[in-house]
Amino acid sequence: MIFKRHHDNTEVTTAKLAVLLIPAMTISAGITSLMAAKSYEIIRLANARGKAIEEEK
Repeated sequence: MIFKRHHDNTEVTTAKLAVLLIPAMTISAGITSLMAAKSYEIIRLANARGKAIEEEK
């Protein structure tokens, strides 16, 4: 064979696995940051409502 077939080696090494998981880790980090931002927003709104209720009393 003139050209070496690069995909004949099907063993999965730690390095290959790490490279393959980069997109999944990036998506996971993005989802986690969106969840944290939403939680922060919910807590801020709850605190604002609590202060408004306290001021009414």
